[in-house]
Amino acid sequence: MKKSLLKRTFVSVVLICFALTGMAQTTFTAGDLNYQVNDDGVSVTLTGHVDGYNATGELIIPESVSYEGNDYTVTTIGNSAFLYYFYLTSLTLPNSVVTIEDGAFAYCSGFTGDLVIPNSVVTIGPSAFFTCYSFDGDLVIGNSVTTIGEYAFDDCNGMHGVLNIPSNVTTIGIDAFRYCTFSGMTVDPANPIFDSRDNCNAIVRTSTNELVLGCVNTVIPTSVTSIGENAFCGLTGLVRIDIPESITSIGAGAFSFCFDLTGDLVIPNSVETIGAGAFFQCSGFDGVLTIGESVKFIGDYAFRQCGGFTGAVSLATVPPELGNEPGWNCVVFEQFGTQVLTVPYGCAEAYKNSNWYDPIGLNGFYEFIEAEPSAVSEVENIISAVYPNPTKGVVKIEAEGIKNVSIFNGLGHVIFENEANGDVFEYDFSENEDGVYFIKVETEKGVETKRVTVI
Repeated sequence: MKKSLLKRTFVSVVLICFALTGMAQTTFTAGDLNYQVNDDGVSVTLTGHVDGYNATGELIIPESVSYEGNDYTVTTIGNSAFLYYFYLTSLTLPNSVVTIEDGAFAYCSGFTGDLVIPNSVVTIGPSAFFTCYSFDGDLVIGNSVTTIGEYAFDDCNGMHGVLNIPSNVTTIGIDAFRYCTFSGMTVDPANPIFDSRDNCNAIVRTSTNELVLGCVNTVIPTSVTSIGENAFCGLTGLVRIDIPESITSIGAGAFSFCFDLTGDLVIPNSVETIGAGAFFQCSGFDGVLTIGESVKFIGDYAFRQCGGFTGAVSLATVPPELGNEPGWNCVVFEQFGTQVLTVPYGCAEAYKNSNWYDPIGLNGFYEFIEAEPSAVSEVENIISAVYPNPTKGVVKIEAEGIKNVSIFNGLGHVIFENEANGDVFEYDFSENEDGVYFIKVETEKGVETKRVTVI
């Protein structure tokens, strides 16, 4: 009985081996390209070029190929099929490809012109076009694409024009378009996941109001509540960004490597968290950094190597926690432009007793100056209105029985003071530098201070 069982087992193994041998996928070459027959027996995956890394010139992929009397449809560009093919100069994809797999064209740095993803494509895999930085035209994404993998077009910094996200795209991976230099961004209105509300030239995740990707012409809508990880990372030509009062969090690396940002940077009072590396190496800032009063946490490297800043102000009465995540070194302000920080009145001791204090001034601040108390004190129900805010010019102040108006800059210094008589007072900020100011109004009922942002 044991011999019979052993015999049946041997026969079974032999049959399985025959079956597996029969299932081996066929590979062949047609023209200059190598293919592998897919499991369906009627389509193929493109696996590379016969010349390997030495392939040169145009890469024109056909819709179908023939082998031993059989016709096959080209539906897939395989994993790393053309990885490191530096010498290819242009790419034409057929309207038969459904999937572009991971790293399919990564480091094809010789590709130039436009990149057209045909309407047949459904999935663009991670790093599919990673570091194809010589594309110097438009990126056209077909209407059937649903998934754009992480790093798919990362470092394709030669692409320009407007990036249009079709209605079927439901997944955009992290850093899918990092370092790209699009002049504008739109999302098909029928897209259920993303939008580009208010012609903002950005991509917003509709359900969370998170801005996931921006460009040099982005205007952040006031309905957006967070700026996502690496949303503006590495943008060249981005010289200014206005963060609205609706933002509560700024993601890790959100503006990192934006070397062209200049002037002041105002973190509005609505922001509570600033992620690690959020403004890392933004060395072009040459004004004052103002940190809003609600900020509770600032991640490691957030302002590291921002050496151009000439001033720094924190409006938070409680020193925000400075990050110390695993693998980081709590160097939030290393190589920052100044080691002197202006803090709210009565708060210098609290900052000095926190990890904001660095007696050497390498990773933090060695001196804390308290703003004048009148610059930050507020009493409710005195001022009826201050508008427009933000402003570029004249601001109207409405309060009953105005007696005196004083205006302070972000450092707490008085820049204007005058007696008044009436219920309306106007002040023209057009000659003032961009940044945060405080308007102190004295009335018959008392005193109140309001914050104004000049842009």
